[in-house]
Amino acid sequence: MEKWEEKRILILGKTYPSYSKKYTENACTGGLLGDTLEMIRLHPIPYRYLEEGNRFSAFQWIRAKVTKHMSDPRPESYRIDDRDIKVEEVIPATEHRSRRRFLEKSPHLFRSLEELKDRQQREETSLGIVQPKEVIGCYLEKKSERERQEWLEKEREVLSQEVLFGEKMKPIDFVDVRFKVKWRCDDDSCQGHDMALLQWGIHELYRKLKSDPACEEKIINAMSRQLDLEERDVFFFLGSFRGVQYNFGLMDSYSPKRQVQPELF
Repeated sequence: MEKWEEKRILILGKTYPSYSKKYTENACTGGLLGDTLEMIRLHPIPYRYLEEGNRFSAFQWIRAKVTKHMSDPRPESYRIDDRDIKVEEVIPATEHRSRRRFLEKSPHLFRSLEELKDRQQREETSLGIVQPKEVIGCYLEKKSERERQEWLEKEREVLSQEVLFGEKMKPIDFVDVRFKVKWRCDDDSCQGHDMALLQWGIHELYRKLKSDPACEEKIINAMSRQLDLEERDVFFFLGSFRGVQYNFGLMDSYSPKRQVQPELF
């Protein structure tokens, strides 16, 4: 029997939505539990179908009833009652110290992805926060025609349910590239990582710029600015995939202006 509990959660970010035959669509959302600062994964959330008053942004507190996701073996995965989300205050973007403090106090802050993977092997941990030692570069990788066709086939299946349920379905644009980041951890055992950034925001920016001849250049520049370690303190939000739990993806990131330590003399 499902046990629902009300929790206060600080939202960290969400991935670009994908189609779901069972839930129409799903955007995987990450956050921190207010009482322990442990990371939590909330899915499925059909974010675009939420009532306007139930929608939330990054670094916003919400209260909601959640229950362990019984079909997802990852320990941090929860379902949420999206009909009863109480949206609370946002920590303003100008208050970087406050935002950082929550991340730095979280028990899910790891020195490296290697350390996170080790914890995954021992305790099945599937979420973590890592500050990269080096961001080597950003680039776009074209998706295959097969991926496009698979997306369109899933779209046809999901949108056909409109007739059954009488609800107006909202198509999700197929984004034909992956937003890749090459980076390295602060760990001698790190051989470097080459990961796709699944963040909703960068997908939306690409959609808006797609008709611009300089789209690719602008996207890479935007990613590079956000992940510039000389100017910013970068936090990567990493999560493992349900089907291959030892494989982690770059779900989102936070990159406030770099903190400069005051000189003593």
